[in-house]
Amino acid sequence: QTSLRYRRVDPTMRSVAVFLALVAGANAECPNACSGNGACSAYDMCTCYRNFQGADCSQRTCPFGIAHVDSPKGDLDMSADSLTTGTVISGSAVYPFGTEELFPSMKDSDGDVLDETAHYYMECSNKGLCDRKEGQCECFDGYEGSSCQRASCPEGCSGHGTCEHIETLAGDVTYALWDTGMTMGCKCDPGYSGADCSGKDCKYGIDPAYVDDDATARVSEQFYEISGGSSAGGFPDDAVAGTYAIKFYDVFGEDYVTAPITISTVDTSAGGCSDVVAALEGLPNTVIPTGSVYCSQSQAQTAGVSSGQTYSLTFTGNPGYLKPLTLDTYLDGARETVAPVDTADSSTAKTTVVTYQEGISGEFVDYFAAKCTGVVATIAADSDGYSGGTWTTTPSGSTGYADANGLYSYEMNSGYYLGSLDAPQEALLKKCLGDSDGNDSYGNNVEVYDWDYGSYKIDAFVETPSSHPHAIKLVSTVAKDDFTGGLYYLTWYQSTLNRFVLINAPVTTTSSTASYYVYTTDGVVERVIVDTVSKGQILKSEKVTAQPPVTAYFTQYSNVMYTSYDVACETAHSAIEPCLDKGDMLFVVDTKNLLYSQNVSAPVPASTAAIGLATGAADSGDLYTISKIYKADPTADTFTVDGHEDRFRIVLDKNIPFAGTTTTTSTASGEFGARHGLTKVGVVGLFKFTPATTGNYEFVSQCSGRGSCVDGACECFKGYTKDDCGTQSAYAV
Repeated sequence: QTSLRYRRVDPTMRSVAVFLALVAGANAECPNACSGNGACSAYDMCTCYRNFQGADCSQRTCPFGIAHVDSPKGDLDMSADSLTTGTVISGSAVYPFGTEELFPSMKDSDGDVLDETAHYYMECSNKGLCDRKEGQCECFDGYEGSSCQRASCPEGCSGHGTCEHIETLAGDVTYALWDTGMTMGCKCDPGYSGADCSGKDCKYGIDPAYVDDDATARVSEQFYEISGGSSAGGFPDDAVAGTYAIKFYDVFGEDYVTAPITISTVDTSAGGCSDVVAALEGLPNTVIPTGSVYCSQSQAQTAGVSSGQTYSLTFTGNPGYLKPLTLDTYLDGARETVAPVDTADSSTAKTTVVTYQEGISGEFVDYFAAKCTGVVATIAADSDGYSGGTWTTTPSGSTGYADANGLYSYEMNSGYYLGSLDAPQEALLKKCLGDSDGNDSYGNNVEVYDWDYGSYKIDAFVETPSSHPHAIKLVSTVAKDDFTGGLYYLTWYQSTLNRFVLINAPVTTTSSTASYYVYTTDGVVERVIVDTVSKGQILKSEKVTAQPPVTAYFTQYSNVMYTSYDVACETAHSAIEPCLDKGDMLFVVDTKNLLYSQNVSAPVPASTAAIGLATGAADSGDLYTISKIYKADPTADTFTVDGHEDRFRIVLDKNIPFAGTTTTTSTASGEFGARHGLTKVGVVGLFKFTPATTGNYEFVSQCSGRGSCVDGACECFKGYTKDDCGTQSAYAV
């Protein structure tokens, strides 16, 4: 028999035990006690701390970034109706500020709401998976960063480049799209190429088939001058002496600095071409082949005349485009190593260095490769029609613009034209020139030659260029070698006199008896205008004030132009025709005669008045490439009589050898270029050149286009030899 014994339990202790059990049960209702990463809230639900999620707050949230790719999230509120851009799921652990079913209605920099926008902030930037345990993004191949926000550079640029953001690779062009700071690319070291910089480039050369006839290659010809400045009053007070160095850029853009070079504008036996050439050919890696630099030097030692030394350097062994030379006259840091010679008046002298190119620049592609066979021309001048830019005969004719010597119009008329052309040659040249505007829908092609004049008649006497003059290249018929090159000219047809008028004048040293082959282009030249009547080109039915030209102001040896209107495609008014952008090519020709001829209704200058013809001191027919184009804030002189328009700026790839400092003088209504007020502008005309896809010849390339580049070395095709495959040889089989 078993006896049962009972122990009396204190009622108070029983109550405490029951309470603790109930409390323990309540805490256990939130899963896993919210893992210590949240608070247990109403309805037994965890409210996770920041950057934690999941029913028990055990999962981590990964970093967010702007989505590389995006898609609408769908019917998040289960409403089964149309999707909305309104905020839903407010207070979510992943989206604490809510999110949208469609793409969010983001705003642009002006505050305008954009419809159907993408690239919103997404976890791992939508280019990776979130490791919920660690809270780190596992990026897909090709993406990197804490939130997979960057596109990786392939192969780390192979050790031959740097990985840069897209806005850095854009250079001077402002890049501010959604992938700023996200899209990456390789900026290869000089001599390397490819998306991953793994390709080693080969030596560049001139295609031997290009120069096997009358064609000659345009290789880089660069000038520099070292003087004591213009304020010293000339020799001997402007004399300078010392040492300097030249920085040379090869075809890949790599720079090399020479050893110090001696100069003295007093003792001309010091330095000179021999020292300059020796220093250049002594650069490492044989970057400039021995015997490939042609140097010429000029200097005056006449009292009162500048004694500055001018050097001309032609780099025949370095074909292709070369960046302009730079000179360093501070070889001892802050101390100038080329300084004025100690003379009585040397206090006014100041070491001055300028670099420029005159008419000939290195290039890779010849856009003027078509020779007009059967045409040989000279450059003729209306020498008895004007002298030194002054009329010498009284204009006659109904409008007062025509004179007996052929200067029917001085709008874009340098006073020079193609001479020595008989009737058959004129016919051949018309056929070679063909269409000038690249669009025959204008219906202006004429005659059996199916060509454009590049001009039109204002009345029975006066002719003037159209928006699309022709461009030609003149190559000497007696070129001394394959590197003489050719010079570019803009021309239009003066039908009244059967003349091909040259817009840009030749240099004063051009021989009147020299003969030239004429080469033409399929490219299109277009004068930059403000087309307020939306006609697409200059028409004789419109007033000049309705289609004023865009002109420029610039100082000599500068590469910055100040245009009369904003012409940048990004910011210009729609009336600008054509707008300009970085990389566009321009003819910047000396057209000071625009000052008097801009408005055809203006009074004709007196018979002895200067008409502003180009001096011919420097060749103005080169092609320039736009490196940067932008708008700046006005300066203190922008709107003054003594200043000029300087807000709209174009930076070119090289300095301009002549001065474009002539400005308008009228401030009345209907002034030059249809501008009003006190703002003056330059008068140099601008012409955009757009190459065609036909008629071009890439004559400078790796391995001269006559071999294959393999790991930085040329493997020449049969019949070609040398390290650049630029030499034909019957033994190279």
